[in-house]
Amino acid sequence: MAIAPLDIAGWQLQCGEFTPDIVVDLRQPHAFDKARLRGAVNIPYEQLQARGPQELKAGATVLLVDPGGARAAEMAVWLRRHGLQAHYLVGGYAQWVGDLERGR
Repeated sequence: MAIAPLDIAGWQLQCGEFTPDIVVDLRQPHAFDKARLRGAVNIPYEQLQARGPQELKAGATVLLVDPGGARAAEMAVWLRRHGLQAHYLVGGYAQWVGDLERGR
């Protein structure tokens, strides 16, 4: 079985080439509340190792996003070691040019 790439570019999301089952935003709640990728859930970086394996269902395709991509990449590797099909958004929000959900 082929392993899907770890890194996902913004254009892959925008054109529908990649469609995750769940988007996890690793930023702090105050940043998440201001704006986020459509449909994202908030699990802050510091909480992902404790919460992720229990809250993210096995077999789901997970996309992690953060401000610049580095922490999301780190956690995608960690989640893969724990059996989840995880990916990260290259460049994070700093390089995202698509629409965002705003407010709560």
